[in-house]
Amino acid sequence: MYNTLFTRVSLAAVIAVLAGCSSTPPPVPKPAPDYSFKTAAKKFINADTVRSNGVVVDKGLFYPKETFSYSYRYCSNSSQQAQQDIEQFNQLAAKTCKINKGAMVNLDTGAWCVQHPNTDQETPLFAARISSIDLWADICANGPFVTMRIIENRDIPQTAWVDGAKLLGYQPYSVHRRLMSTKAIEHLDDVTPAPAEEAWTEETAFITSHVGETVCMYKKSKEDAYGVTYKGTIESVKDGRVRVLATRKIKGDVRIAPVSTPLPWHKKAFIEADAKSWFICH
Repeated sequence: MYNTLFTRVSLAAVIAVLAGCSSTPPPVPKPAPDYSFKTAAKKFINADTVRSNGVVVDKGLFYPKETFSYSYRYCSNSSQQAQQDIEQFNQLAAKTCKINKGAMVNLDTGAWCVQHPNTDQETPLFAARISSIDLWADICANGPFVTMRIIENRDIPQTAWVDGAKLLGYQPYSVHRRLMSTKAIEHLDDVTPAPAEEAWTEETAFITSHVGETVCMYKKSKEDAYGVTYKGTIESVKDGRVRVLATRKIKGDVRIAPVSTPLPWHKKAFIEADAKSWFICH
């Protein structure tokens, strides 16, 4: 009887093992959603060989840009492809914003994902901006440049993030805040957005205390598609104004231009401007 019972138990164990081997394996879990838009955007860039053949531009050396700002530029293979990438990038931003239980608000510095939009409790989560430009056609043979700009940092205290976002273009809710349409956002100039008028950043403080440092200033008129960058060394600082001995004039904004193209310039020319007009460059 003992042998019979042992045989039955063994047989049952074998059947159970075989049944387990022949059963359908559990489904592969879906990947967790990307709550960080910078993470989602980098995956979007790497998913296509044309997009991934670009470069990070506009690298800030000082807070808040070094902490929050990410800008990427590449040559698209056609105008149609550039437009498709723009639409997909904006859809990705809206999707990521929705995952974070936020809503997109269009400001003149780009589209911002915020929680509690248009209320006194509004809080920014990230900024997304994309644009294409046909300039520098000699560099991009088949299509326009596409530039993606992201402002985000999920790893610092909330107060520091909001203060940094304000310096980079976020405008808190008020009855006087001017919102833009989606179409207007798509046609913003492809230039580095200026900080708030009242902003006095770490970079500005550095400039006003370092005579002899190399600095640049970007200027653009409506008649000039590229704009120019003036580059030189600080001669003196007085009452918040910086006097620079400019020795080079360069085509475009050196922070985002694909190449450094010198333009005719005087051997010596002094330029004096508000300290906030200058930025550190090399």
